[in-house]
Amino acid sequence: MKWLISVSSLLLSLCVYSQEITIGKISNKIVHGDLIGNRNLEFGIKSILEELVQDQGYDLVENSESILEVDLLYFDVKRTSTNAAVFTKTNNQVEIIAEGRFNGKKVKVKATADNIITSTIILNNQGTFNQQSVSTALKRLCNQIIDKLKL
Repeated sequence: MKWLISVSSLLLSLCVYSQEITIGKISNKIVHGDLIGNRNLEFGIKSILEELVQDQGYDLVENSESILEVDLLYFDVKRTSTNAAVFTKTNNQVEIIAEGRFNGKKVKVKATADNIITSTIILNNQGTFNQQSVSTALKRLCNQIIDKLKL
């Protein structure tokens, strides 16, 4: 009986394995705006990608044959404002475009996040963005990369 349990355990352990992946270089190729060459953006995307690929069942290893790489191409805030007397509605939309590569497959994705501000006083933020909008847009971007690359 012990022999049967030992053999079946050995066979099951050989049959069950998970895929390995390496999160490769995350490059900031943004050429316009405040975030040119910002390393914090690269580290943030790498952390989000690591979390998402682990949720997909992959094991993160240092030197895997499967490498996921991302180039950040565009980051900006689009600001629209509507005024009616003293009432103001401002929509700041964070937009990020990136290119992902995995095992020879390349995809280009775009993600957005909105921050809507309503007030009775005219405020002028000059299209700045808040941290929550950026985090939401980055998470959506990483999800889209993984979905389109079919990880």
